[in-house]
Amino acid sequence: MNHLFLLTTEPAGGSFTSILLLYAAIFAIFWFFLIRPQRKKQKAVTAMQNSIENGDSVLTSGGLFGKVVDHVNDVYTIELGLNKTVRVYIHKSAITSKAEPDVTVVKEEEEE
Repeated sequence: MNHLFLLTTEPAGGSFTSILLLYAAIFAIFWFFLIRPQRKKQKAVTAMQNSIENGDSVLTSGGLFGKVVDHVNDVYTIELGLNKTVRVYIHKSAITSKAEPDVTVVKEEEEE
């Protein structure tokens, strides 16, 4: 009689629906905390890159500041430095933000 009881019990791992619900909950957590914010940030960067016009000061992914002087399709021509003769071609994806360099000199206060 004991053998019949052992054959009718469910496996110790749980039911298929509970495992499926667990995986769905883990995916939802990943979606709301990792994937969704990254997509939102990427959309903002793409919108910024699409709004760049001639005359804008930009910061490249290499850390260089420059001023956009021309663009054709996804390639921008930027002037670097004060010389105005150094022009570099940069792909749109290499521009990280619209930013002007802060070149003000800050004097540190001497402690007495």
